[in-house]
Amino acid sequence: MSKKLSLSRPLIRARGIGKRYISYDQPHHRLLQALGIKRHVKEFWALRDVDLEVWPGETIGIIGRNGAGKSTLLQMLCGLFPPTTGELEVNARVAGLLELGAGFNPEFTGLENVYFKAGLLGMTRAQVDAAMDSILAFAEIGDFVKEPVKTYSSGMFVRLAFAVAVAVKPEVLIVDEALSVGDAYFQRKCHRRIQELQEDGSTLLLVTHSTDVVERLCDRGVVIDAAHKVYDGPVRGAVTDYMKRLFGSHIANEEPNPILSNGRVETSERAAANLLTLGAEDVLSIRDGYNRDEIRVGNGKALVADAYLVGRSGVPALTPGQTVEMLVKYVCTESVNRVILGMKLRTMEGELVYSTNSFLESGELLHYDAGSVVVARWTFHAHLLPKQYLLTFGISQYDEYGQTIVVLDRRTDVMLMVVLGDTGAAQGIADLQARVNVDTMMQRVIGVL
Repeated sequence: MSKKLSLSRPLIRARGIGKRYISYDQPHHRLLQALGIKRHVKEFWALRDVDLEVWPGETIGIIGRNGAGKSTLLQMLCGLFPPTTGELEVNARVAGLLELGAGFNPEFTGLENVYFKAGLLGMTRAQVDAAMDSILAFAEIGDFVKEPVKTYSSGMFVRLAFAVAVAVKPEVLIVDEALSVGDAYFQRKCHRRIQELQEDGSTLLLVTHSTDVVERLCDRGVVIDAAHKVYDGPVRGAVTDYMKRLFGSHIANEEPNPILSNGRVETSERAAANLLTLGAEDVLSIRDGYNRDEIRVGNGKALVADAYLVGRSGVPALTPGQTVEMLVKYVCTESVNRVILGMKLRTMEGELVYSTNSFLESGELLHYDAGSVVVARWTFHAHLLPKQYLLTFGISQYDEYGQTIVVLDRRTDVMLMVVLGDTGAAQGIADLQARVNVDTMMQRVIGVL
């Protein structure tokens, strides 16, 4: 029986909720407004007409561009302020980690703030006392817990706030980008704790700009754009919608030109020549191993038009440790400079295995004229355990200020790659080629009393 059928109502139900802010050109206009004389009143809707139901056991990833309204939505769900319009029903204890130091008094010590914030979340002092050791052990801030939190670094803030939030054992935990603060060790520790909460059946709402995190942790995705909910459904669809809104898409729904020979090519030179003879044709979508569920975004000034594993026909397949030569063809429809070529490898579950780009490799940015057809050779050693993987290829450029990356064409999870072998020999991703040797000459038999 599904969660929705087994329960009479969701933990959180929002119907048409919105949040409006009013601003004034001059301070005295506020008084005129209060007297019923409207003067220079400006309205800003941070969120509008949003419907949302949250059921027990769900992990929902909420994604969207900066300023879309994600944080406003979560603040209302946490009860920090009421919606301007619509109805909001909350049938659960909700703990929110929404912003740096939320719920902390900067003048209080860390220890005092633990009691203060846990009390706000519904814990008694006796319950806090019982959980204190585990809270401090998770936060790992040492004697700083006795110091005012106004002296804390951003990482220390989040460590303590997250430790309190998970100690409350809320029915719904809401986390808004807070886990992006702190070192890699703490982020991994938090993700592990989130996975434990999932296993215990907790309900989580996560806001993050990391689509990898959303795909790995969430079973449902919600996209907020320009103050409206524009998507609510499977995670893969949410990521696709978000990426297209973020980077744009130049892809028309057309059938690919079926001119392609998948004959075996023995050398990289012959393979590259074969790709070049196809000219500017965008034929990757009819290669063996092409993933029809790819996410493709970009402005179309250059295209990732083809990819080919040297020495193989059919689905790209290799053995653990094999040296891989993957040829990728890029077609430039316009003149482009400050160009970066990138590749990424992920598991089928969305976990990142490896990522790099031409600028990281050489420290140089590339330039191509309009009409250029370029074949790049990506070479790597597949020290991987047998399983299926997904390849991503992209071509991007820095803007004129060298600060923002503009996506020309990014084809996420575009091609399947299979590492062959015994899947029961080890677990994980990397093939460390570990061996165990028990030398019988070094054994000693000891009598058992």
